[in-house]
Amino acid sequence: MHLIHPISPYEGIAPEDCFFVTNDQMLQLGMGYVTLFYQPEMYPDAPMHIYLKMDAQPAGRNLLLGALLARAEQLRMQNPDIPGRLYTDLSPDDLDMTRFYEKAGFKADDSEDLYHFALPLWPARAPVTCNYSPVSLQNQQEAEAFLQRMNAYRITPMSMDFLNRCMQMEHFLALGYYRGGNAVCEALFTGEGQNVTLVSLYVRRDYRRQGFARAIIGAACDILRPRGVLQISARIYSRNAAQLELMKAADARKIRTVTLLPGTKL
Repeated sequence: MHLIHPISPYEGIAPEDCFFVTNDQMLQLGMGYVTLFYQPEMYPDAPMHIYLKMDAQPAGRNLLLGALLARAEQLRMQNPDIPGRLYTDLSPDDLDMTRFYEKAGFKADDSEDLYHFALPLWPARAPVTCNYSPVSLQNQQEAEAFLQRMNAYRITPMSMDFLNRCMQMEHFLALGYYRGGNAVCEALFTGEGQNVTLVSLYVRRDYRRQGFARAIIGAACDILRPRGVLQISARIYSRNAAQLELMKAADARKIRTVTLLPGTKL
């Protein structure tokens, strides 16, 4: 079997971060890549993240994974003093690949889980003096700035196409608290009928643990409740303590695991 790099970027991935595995007849058995990014806002204890994606037939998996792990280590050594995590994503039903990654040393210590909760009666008043308003999305520049702020607090970036789809739904809401013209906390909701999804919510690090997340959810509920909305859905990362605390405060029910995120420390 052989490993080769693409001759040019593959779907935006640098050639050196991407591998194809072939048999001796040069028939492709699979491909994989790694992507380095930093997320100090969500995971300050391990801000370096390397996402690994692999899709290969069983015969080529071990060779391909070995190459991807070696490349991940090279990326990791660019900043050896920053703690981090190497991870992949799997369907909860994919027992074959779950066992494969477990044998490779990955731990099933993170997941993306779906929660439901009734609209809480939280006060919409911010804990410190801030201006509350809908997010202005009147033009492309404002929309891109909003996405940039939101994506700084996510490990799966939202695209402009996704935001446009959200905006077309019945219960689209983009709200924020601002101080001195700067965003302190913002949230994005969308949905139809009696159900909405809390798509994304962030609080700036210097304003956390002061009640801003509850306040902005309360503000959204004041708008959604008269429209007949009864339930909010949210996807929560199980390693994120702040998100879990928010779900506990809302008396939310875990419905199911959407995605497994097995990984290992760097």
